[in-house]
Amino acid sequence: MSEHCLINFENIFVRRGDTMALNGLTLRVDRGEHVAILGPNGSGKSTLIKTVTRECYPLLRPETRLEIMGRDKWDIFELRSHIGLVSNDLMARCTRDITGRELVVSGFFGSIGLWPNHHVLLQMESRAHAAMERLEVQHLASRWLDELSSGEARRLLIARSLIHDPETLLLDEPTTSLDLTALHEVRGHLRALAQQGVGLLLVTHHLDDIIPEIDRVVLLRKGCVFADGPKSDVLTSQRLSSMFGVHVEVVQRGGFYHAW
Repeated sequence: MSEHCLINFENIFVRRGDTMALNGLTLRVDRGEHVAILGPNGSGKSTLIKTVTRECYPLLRPETRLEIMGRDKWDIFELRSHIGLVSNDLMARCTRDITGRELVVSGFFGSIGLWPNHHVLLQMESRAHAAMERLEVQHLASRWLDELSSGEARRLLIARSLIHDPETLLLDEPTTSLDLTALHEVRGHLRALAQQGVGLLLVTHHLDDIIPEIDRVVLLRKGCVFADGPKSDVLTSQRLSSMFGVHVEVVQRGGFYHAW
């Protein structure tokens, strides 16, 4: 039944400029699943994210089907209460003085930081505080973002994505620019959220980001699905070498996969 799907995409074509970024993509992800989307730069990963969040729309074709949680039409603000987004694009939009609290609370308004027209309710403050406690960043509430490490800022973004208590987190390259300590912290929090029942849809080009709780991997290449299945079947030297076009060695240790 389609209502049990997080996303149900069939023959999706999305053009960005002169490029067909998604080229006949077909993908189904069930609600509550933990799935990693892996692919090289230019494979369509970011466009897939933007198609889920309704920032990109597919070309109208008779064979195209695009459903999110069983529906083909969504109010964007309503959709945000079901799917929390963690994206580097959000951090790139932090171009003015914003505190940790303001970053998290602003998720209620779909903005980055608060503006004079925003009316923050006590319930919003309470839910933002709870989300910050969940990510152990409540001590950063009054700190300016430009004073924080990349890891601290990323954890605040994850807290921001949790304010509506979404059933799924959509994670677009969540560990970019993090040092080893921050990597460990962020991955630890993502593991905890997965174990608490929050679905994870992780988009990355780093095998190391695929935490043990993620058991399904989808490989994207040139805007369509190259491989899809259990990670033990998909994350092999042969498949990754074929996808990336270079020789790749894959090893697995402690539930994590590594490649070079």
